[in-house]
Amino acid sequence: MLAENREFNDWVNGWTTPAPSTYQRSDSLAFQRWFKFKEAFSPSLVKDVIESLPQRPVRILDCFGGSGTTAVVAAMLGIDSTLIEVNPFLADLIEAKLGSYEDFDIPTEALAVLAASEQVLVPVEKLRGRLPPTFLEPGKKERWIFGKEAAVAIEQLRTAILDVQALALQRLFRVALGSVLIDASNVRIDGKARRYKTNWKTRRIEATAIRQLFVDMVARMVEDIARFPSKNGDNEILRGDSREVLKSLPAKTIDLAIFSPPYPNSFDYTDIYNVELWMLGYFDVAADNTKLRLQTLRSHVQVKWESPISLLGSKTLDSTLELLRAKASQLWDKRLPEMVFAYFCDLDEIVRGIVKTLNSDGHIAIIVGNSAYAGITVDSSEILKEIAHHHGLIVKKCESVRVMRTSSQQTAGTKELDEWLILLAFAVH
Repeated sequence: MLAENREFNDWVNGWTTPAPSTYQRSDSLAFQRWFKFKEAFSPSLVKDVIESLPQRPVRILDCFGGSGTTAVVAAMLGIDSTLIEVNPFLADLIEAKLGSYEDFDIPTEALAVLAASEQVLVPVEKLRGRLPPTFLEPGKKERWIFGKEAAVAIEQLRTAILDVQALALQRLFRVALGSVLIDASNVRIDGKARRYKTNWKTRRIEATAIRQLFVDMVARMVEDIARFPSKNGDNEILRGDSREVLKSLPAKTIDLAIFSPPYPNSFDYTDIYNVELWMLGYFDVAADNTKLRLQTLRSHVQVKWESPISLLGSKTLDSTLELLRAKASQLWDKRLPEMVFAYFCDLDEIVRGIVKTLNSDGHIAIIVGNSAYAGITVDSSEILKEIAHHHGLIVKKCESVRVMRTSSQQTAGTKELDEWLILLAFAVH
């Protein structure tokens, strides 16, 4: 089916991936190179799932939009899509990738932003007051993410971008600025942590370097937009908590739901994008950070969650929780058993919401990874299959698509964990 699509083939021509569920090497592709992602599934996975279906879907749903891969693939194929994303920066990134820019002279507008930014006066103490203490030199405990000159240049660009009248261009330029922040900083993202770069204290980033990074990113965007100017199909981006947004979607309008939720591995994905969220002004106060965290899946213990009360009827989950609680003294956080329970309560709610939107012959494809704590494997695929059964779904396919190395917090005897693709459909179909 997709092999005959010229635009899709042109997009992925010469590109390969080590595994369909990983983002590795995807950042060489048009649009995908607009922002570096730690984890996201590849275009080939979306293609393979669509090709495995009895008929071509009319509308696809992805309730964890992330990098926007599902939407970009759908647009290349002329398939309608609905994406839900709770992180406002990532939602802007997706919308920017799907934007229509034929009415704009992007290079000229970008030069106007650069010129305007150099005239912006930035009160450094006011900027320092808006950001967490570690963000701006001299930082906290002699560590800081941005030198003073770099931070001021970024704020100048951010302010100038806010004055761009066309919202599509404003969004595009904000994403361009967000895409270069880590390169302009003293840190790198390593797993779920920020680590300081080698020789970061002697590494001074000047204002001219910040502006050049921005120009280079806009140039890449212009190149990709010129190469693939048209976005086919109707593409809808909904912002907010998937658990809540799904409740508002119309019934029986989705042919394929494909998504990869955060895994139950204690990663706080809000924290991973913390630099972009603060520096671009999505966060103004610490309460904004907490609010966003509480709208995410309960896959980590960085905030205090409400205690789950659902009874999911998963024997695998029940036995896993019993084993985890028995080894509570060996866990790095005593809240981990309740986090695992809450995580699958959330996924149960997600599946329930999707089932309502699904056509009678629709399918659900879930990409999810196992986790392990104190040597006890959390078999996400088995638990999800049992949850799906309670919603009238059957398993059409369940296959391992990648073997992942465990983190140091998860190891304790379990060195490798599977990542699964689960394809579900209604039992009556």
